[in-house]
Amino acid sequence: MEKVAFLYATFPRSTETFVQRELKALWARGLEPQAFSLWGGQEEWHGIKIGLFNKFKLLSLVIWIPYWAFIRPRSFLKILRYMWGKECPSTQNFNETLLGLGFALVEARDFEKKGYDLIHAVWATMPATAALAITRLTGIPFSMGAHAYDLFRKGGDWLLDEKLMSARFVRTSSQSSANRLRARGVDERRIRLIRRGLETFSNRDTSTFAKQLPKLKLIAIGRLVPKKGYFYMLGIVFELSKRNIPFTLQIVGEGKLRKQISAEIKRFGLEQNVTLCGARKENEVRELLLTQDVMLFTGIVDTQGDRDGIPNVVPEAMDAGCLVLSSVNAGASEAFIDEVSGFSLDPVFPRKWVEKLQEFYQDPGSFEDVRLNAMKHVQQNFDIKKTASRLHQSIQKTVQKGRFL
Repeated sequence: MEKVAFLYATFPRSTETFVQRELKALWARGLEPQAFSLWGGQEEWHGIKIGLFNKFKLLSLVIWIPYWAFIRPRSFLKILRYMWGKECPSTQNFNETLLGLGFALVEARDFEKKGYDLIHAVWATMPATAALAITRLTGIPFSMGAHAYDLFRKGGDWLLDEKLMSARFVRTSSQSSANRLRARGVDERRIRLIRRGLETFSNRDTSTFAKQLPKLKLIAIGRLVPKKGYFYMLGIVFELSKRNIPFTLQIVGEGKLRKQISAEIKRFGLEQNVTLCGARKENEVRELLLTQDVMLFTGIVDTQGDRDGIPNVVPEAMDAGCLVLSSVNAGASEAFIDEVSGFSLDPVFPRKWVEKLQEFYQDPGSFEDVRLNAMKHVQQNFDIKKTASRLHQSIQKTVQKGRFL
């Protein structure tokens, strides 16, 4: 059996349920990777032990830095050159990089003793920094995930190019991110486009699809951050209110823009229609989706270049039988086939959103096939058993090729 280490930034994390589902599915397949959390988390999750990094170990760098400088002088200096050769995009990325390097210097010898066949960094930031450094120090190969945040925000991670060129394979979950990898010079043969999977499916009773609607029940889910495009969404529902179409909009999520969004709701006079629900647990979100008619996603490319790939909430809403209206930006609309299992629209132009919502309100029965197609599409393309199987196969093939120094 392959001996694989999975590196996470924080595990588990409430906003990253898809990586939790994937770890559980890999264990169910028999891979049983050892999970390491570099920044907090839990020591055990669903019976799986998590290697929490004790940051007090960083005090031992006074020993490990001279040790690796003596044992692997070229590799040690090469790691430092990565940092000298490019300006760091942000203070946060600088801190994450240093912690990743610190983890690697402290833990590399133990990884070598334990005989790992492969290290898989779930994220291209801190975890991939640690994986790259361990590879340089020990020769254990690594693979990595690279998603929209990793690839686009402020031009990407500080050491991203070196990581992408050194990884045995790079897993991403959207075509837009895969295109970004190609543009950065990653060989097609090393790109793995593997969707993020769902663990369970709702099998919503289609008899709950109303033929007439007293009002539209709209829902939006996601952190209250710029890339979600909530201000465009409020503009859309404001136009909807001007047409005297009754509706409610529940916005599920928390974030730094809460005060600004609340103020905009008041400015538009939408206090009776729009509710900021705050964060909700995964099972609560799933149950809430089953009661809604339409899911809105108005994602944009923000001023720092950050954007979503395929937000998990889009296939989750499709599975729950919601009609999905999603932004054309980045990879969100990859979750469905436009006008067959969802609708791809530009949030900059609210009229088309409003027209589609009005059409649905007046004749919801005419959209039943789209909703059914969405439910089927998700089960065929976002099953965690299938997506985890593809990742497992990539890991197996990589391990079979052996190590490099």
